[in-house]
Amino acid sequence: MKLLLQVPTAIIVLLILTTWLASLRLVVVPPGSYRLTAMTTLVFQGHGYRLVDSPQAMCTRQAYPARDCDAMATNKLAKTVLLRLPFSQWLYEYTEPDRSKQAKLVGETPLRSSIE
Repeated sequence: MKLLLQVPTAIIVLLILTTWLASLRLVVVPPGSYRLTAMTTLVFQGHGYRLVDSPQAMCTRQAYPARDCDAMATNKLAKTVLLRLPFSQWLYEYTEPDRSKQAKLVGETPLRSSIE
């Protein structure tokens, strides 16, 4: 019984360590990107990215992004691709690339306006 629990636990720990040491990331490139077609990629050495991220979301998180931040991120991404997967709209929406644009003040939320 102990062996049945030890083997999956060891596999999970190895996967977590491999992901952390190799800095593996899932990066979603949307349609209409600068250099790459729409796809989900597994990249190594993705230090600037979150575990699931997109170049647009990474650029919106920066305090002072460059004009061509998206193009530079996509060029760097093209050099570190390990695996190309089909584009996933759900994963792209999960990265929330337009979060700063969607942020509203408290007075502008639907709940607040419905109370007044």
